[in-house]
Formats: sequence, C-alpha cells, structure tokens
Amino acid sequence: MKLCILNVKSPKAKTINKDLAGGYGTGTHIGKSLRAKVIEYLKKSGIKLPILSAGYIAAIFHKAGHEVSYIENKLPDSADLILIPTSIVDCKNEIEWAKKVKEALPGAKVGFFGAFSSAQPKFYLPHCDFVIIGEPEASAEQIATSGRLPSGIVNSPVIPEKELDRLPFPKWDIFPLKEFSYSPVIKAKPFITIQSSRGCVFSCSHYCPYTALQGTKWRDRSVANVLAEIKNDVEKYGVRGILFRDPLFTFNRKRISEIAQGIIDNKWDLEWGCETRLDLLTKEFVDHLYKSGLRSINIGVESADPNVCKAGKRLPVQIQHQEEMIKYCDQKGIRISAFYIIGLGDDTESTVRKTIDYAKYLNTHIAQFTLSTPYPGTPFFEEMKPLIFDTDWEHYDAYTPVWKHPNLTPEQMLKLKEEAFVTYYFRPKYIMAFLRRMMK
Repeated sequence: MKLCILNVKSPKAKTINKDLAGGYGTGTHIGKSLRAKVIEYLKKSGIKLPILSAGYIAAIFHKAGHEVSYIENKLPDSADLILIPTSIVDCKNEIEWAKKVKEALPGAKVGFFGAFSSAQPKFYLPHCDFVIIGEPEASAEQIATSGRLPSGIVNSPVIPEKELDRLPFPKWDIFPLKEFSYSPVIKAKPFITIQSSRGCVFSCSHYCPYTALQGTKWRDRSVANVLAEIKNDVEKYGVRGILFRDPLFTFNRKRISEIAQGIIDNKWDLEWGCETRLDLLTKEFVDHLYKSGLRSINIGVESADPNVCKAGKRLPVQIQHQEEMIKYCDQKGIRISAFYIIGLGDDTESTVRKTIDYAKYLNTHIAQFTLSTPYPGTPFFEEMKPLIFDTDWEHYDAYTPVWKHPNLTPEQMLKLKEEAFVTYYFRPKYIMAFLRRMMK
C-alpha cells in the first residue's frame, strides 16, 4: 500500500499552528496595530511544530512494510490512501484539499484524523471515505497490519497505560525536519517533539482541549522507551532541541528524574523544554533537570484572580510558590512561557487588567494571551452552547470571541487581547530581560 500524509497549510495571513491547543490548532492574530503585526510576524517565523500523530502514523505504516510519503499543499502523484490531519482553525481548507484529491485520484481513499475531526466527524464525513475518532495510532495499526481500508466513522481505541511502548518511534526522515522550530524558547536545532505521557488529571480539563482527545487518565511510557526514542532522534536525526508535548510532564517526579539522569549518563548535548504545573516542581528537582538540559517550561497561569480561576474550574498554584519558582528558573537560565486566558466566565475588565499587570510583574520570557474558547469535545463547550453566537469553526482559534460573555463585549475582549500583547512585549524591562536570557 502507498500511504501519503497530506498536511494542508493555510493560505490565510494569520499564523496557524495545527499541533497546538491539543491538536485543534491555533490561529494567531493579535490586532491591527503595527506593533501587533510585528509580534504576529515573530511568532510565525519562530514556531513550527511537527504534527506528532502524523509522525507516529508514518512509522506504523513503514514498520508494516508500506510505502509512506509526506507532502504539504500539493497533490500526490499516486497513492492508495491519503490521510489528512485536521484542525479546527483550517477545517474548510482541509476539506477543499480532500475534494481536490478525490478528483485527481478517484481510485484512492481519503481519511481524516485529529482532535477536531474526532469531536465533529460528521463535518468531514461527506468529503472523505472515513474519519478516525480518537488517538489515531491504534486504528493506524489495524489498517497497516490488515491492509483493509475502512469506511465511515472509525473508532480508534485508546492505547492503555503501559502499552504505549509498543508504538514505533515517529518517522521524521520524510518530514521537513530542518524547518521545525520553537524559537525563541528553544534555540538548539535540529528540533523535534516527543510525548512521553498522555492525559491530564487536573480539573482544568473542563476547558482544556488536550484532554478532549487524550482523556483525563494519565498514561505513561516506560523510562527505557523514552530514552530509546531520544537516542534514536539524536543518532539518526542529529537532534539537539526537544519539546516534550506531555500535558503534564512532571506528574511523576521520580520517573522524570530517571529520564533526566539517562540524558546525563548518555552525555547527550540537548536543550529541552516541557509543559507542567509549577506546584509539581521544587528547586532541587529543577536543579537536576537543568543538568540534563532543561531550558524552558510552559506553564498555565490563566488569571491573576484566584476567584476567576476557581469559577473556571482551574486549581490555581499557590502564589508565593509560583513566583519563587519563576524567579528561580529565570536565575538558572530556564525560560518560562506563561499562558493567560482573557474572558474566563467570571472575568471583568478589571480582572483582565489585573491579569495583564500580573503578567508584566512576572516578566516571563514569553507571555501568551488567548481568549476563552469553548472547544467542541470539552465540557466547557457543552456548558457554553446557549451562549455561542459564532458557529464558524475556523473562528475557534483562541483569538476570536465566539460566545456571549456576561461581563465583556466581543469588542472589549479583542481590545484587551491586543493591549495585553503590545503593552507586555514593548516594555524596556521586558526587552532587557529578553536579551539577557537569549545570551545564556
């Protein structure tokens, strides 16, 4: 069988990253001012993440003896099966490309996979042969081993805890590896992503898109398997930069300490980053991870108002610990990216401005401000259904108001979003700190 993975890249001006927001993708558009456009350009030029599930699918089919290729925004010369990764932010464009493929290769089968098509399979089904619902690897294994192509909606079973080790490592040699980047957070290249665990147990799964596909049960790979993948990436691809895509990387500190020690013992010269909660970190733990190459951490702050966080079903980190850990990491040379949400349910203009001021006080390497977005497949989406006024899925990009907020108009939210970005990044205090961090 000839498999072609077709990644559709949007022609739109806004910066689209399909492997962010739990695979729903984001579409960055900050505002109309010149300074807003400068920030948009820097984001577009610095961040390009691989679609991790596509790497796994390529490896699964290759292991089963099939011919596998990867292309972007062009029709395959020939293929028996074309798989298209989906996103909420570019869903119409993905469907248009499926139509083009069906016209050009009428004998080939077309399938969609991803977080958004799992949440809304009927949106895609009229334009393809099948839609994979759920994490796609198990269904990819079934198709690759049997050689039989499915039709309709395909339910892909969750790979249980401790069975994730059975997956082959992502096959990156057919992808544009040299283009992958996570600048200015991780400078080292070649750069790639790894996922050592899936799922998240915390209450912010109410609105967080990661658990819509991965679930709320934490599932991990063995330490030996993760280290074997790092070894493979270092020796086969020359990788020097890694971003761990686990929603909750340091959930099991002992396990992560063992991974870090393995990196140290093997003398791999790596710069790596992760996403976690600061209340899962201690100074001693961070010291050990730093020795292995930890240089960036993504954290969710969401709001500076604890009542807003609690009302939004997020368990906030204790403020003193949060500030101490951010300061400590910064002093060591670990770049912190802090994420904030504008327009949580109990937000007012006052609480949003309080959050913007707090972000400036923390003065982290990166501050990301997004609008509260009810992603289909999350409990938050079901809760907000009566208040949703925009049904264009491509507007669910984390930067566009789509539901009627009780305290903020759409115009206020857009104004506050642009104000947050522009006033954060165009400050002498931030610019001086940014230059200092980039020199380390």
